[in-house]
Amino acid sequence: MGINSLLYTARDAIAAQTYGLTVTGQNINNANTPGYVRREAILSSRIMGNETYGSVVVDGLRRPADAYLEGRLFTSSSLAHAANTRGNQLTITEGIFNELAGTGLGDVLDRMARSFQELSVNPSDTVARDQVLRGLEDFVNRANETGQALATQRNEIFGSMGEVVSEINEHARAIAKLNEQIKNATLMGHDAADLKDKRNQALAALSPLIDIRVVDADDGQILLQAAGATLVEGNSFRELSLDMDASGNAVVRAGRPGSSTTTNITGGLTGGMLAGLKQVRDGDLRSMIDSFDRYVYDVATALNGQHASGYGLDGSTGNELFDLSAVTSAPAGAARSIQVSAAIASNPAAIAASGSDATLPGGADNAKRLAELFTSPVLSGGTQNPGEAYASLVGKVGTMRADAIRETSLREAMVSQAFELRESKLGVSMDEEMINLTRFQRAYQAASKLLSVADELLEELMGIVR
Repeated sequence: MGINSLLYTARDAIAAQTYGLTVTGQNINNANTPGYVRREAILSSRIMGNETYGSVVVDGLRRPADAYLEGRLFTSSSLAHAANTRGNQLTITEGIFNELAGTGLGDVLDRMARSFQELSVNPSDTVARDQVLRGLEDFVNRANETGQALATQRNEIFGSMGEVVSEINEHARAIAKLNEQIKNATLMGHDAADLKDKRNQALAALSPLIDIRVVDADDGQILLQAAGATLVEGNSFRELSLDMDASGNAVVRAGRPGSSTTTNITGGLTGGMLAGLKQVRDGDLRSMIDSFDRYVYDVATALNGQHASGYGLDGSTGNELFDLSAVTSAPAGAARSIQVSAAIASNPAAIAASGSDATLPGGADNAKRLAELFTSPVLSGGTQNPGEAYASLVGKVGTMRADAIRETSLREAMVSQAFELRESKLGVSMDEEMINLTRFQRAYQAASKLLSVADELLEELMGIVR
C-alpha cells in the first residue's frame, strides 16, 4: 500500500464522517418535527486487496420502521378520539337537560303539582285556574325546547360527520399521491425517506378521524384500510360519502371517485371522530330522544286520562289538558309537538277540578287526584312518579357522559404509552445524537490527521525525488 492509498483512504474517511455528521444534523434539526423518523448513516468497510486499499463506503441512508408500533399508535389515537368526541357531545346533551334554577322540567313539575293542589282548595278561584294553565304552558314550552334542542344537536352532528368525511377524503387523496411518488423514487434509486415522513404525517392526521390499518408493500407503498375497507391501494383511493337510511340513521359509504358503486362501511366504524359522532347521534342521542318522547307522552297521557274524567267549572267534561294529535306514531315526536289543548288554553274554566257535575261549582276531588298523580308511581311500568322518572332520565345522560370521560382518560393514557414506545425506537433521541455527533466528529478529525500525515509523506518523497 502506497502513499496514494493513504490519500484515498483519508479522502473516503472524511467523506463518510461528513455524511454521518450531515445525517446527525438532520436528526437534530427535526427532533420536534411531527411524524419524523430518525435517519441512520449506513457505512461499510471496503475490503483491502492486492490492488485495492481498505477504506469505508457510504451505503446510503436507513429509515427505521416498525409497523407494529406505528399501528398501535394509530389505533390508540383512533379510539381516544372516538371516546373524547362522544364525551364532548354528551356534555352538550347533559347541558340541555341540566336543571337551571327555576326553569328545569323538574321545577315545572313541582309548580304544576302545587297549582293543582291550590286549585283543590278553591276550585272556583280564577287566579288558581290561571296558575294551573301557566303550569301546563310551562311544561309544554320546556318539553318543546328540550325536544327541539336534542333534534338540533342530532342534525348538527350529521353536519360534523360530513366535515370529517371531507377531511378523510383529503388525506386519502394525499396518501395515494405520496404512494406513487415513493414508488417512483424507489424505482429510480432515490432516497424516499422524506416522502415517507410526509405520508406518516398524513396517516397520523387521519387516525384521529377514522380507524385505520396500514400494510407495507415491497415497493415502498402502503395498503391503507379504514373501517375494514380498503381506502388507498397504490396510487388509487376510495372516497367516503355520507347519507341517511330510511330510519334517519347516518350511513357512511366508500367508492371510487365518480363511480356510482359504493360499499356501506358504517358497521366497520370502531374508532376516530367519525365513529364517536356516529355513536352519539344514532346511539346515545337517539336513545335519549326516544326516552324523552316516551316520558312526555306518558306524563301527558296520565294527566289527560284523569282530567277527562272530571268536570270543569263551566260543566264541560271529557276535555284533555294536552293536545297530542300531532303525534302520529306515539310516542315519537311527542316532546316537540305537544301543546296545551285549545279547550283549556282558551277557557281556564274548563279545567276539570270536580269529579262530578253534582258537586259543581265547589267540587275539587278531581283536582286532588291530579295533584296526587305527581307523587304516584304512574310511569316506568308503575314504579316511578313523574319527578323520579325525569331524574332517572337526566341521570342516564350523566352516566353516559361519565363513562365516555373515563374511556377517554384510559385511551389517552394508552396513546401516551404508544407514543413513547414509538419515539424510543423511531424518534430522535438528543442524547444519542450528541453521542453520534461526537463520534463522527472524532472520526473526522482522525481522518483529517491521516490526510495531513499522507500529505507530509508525499512532500518528503517529492523532496527526495527532487
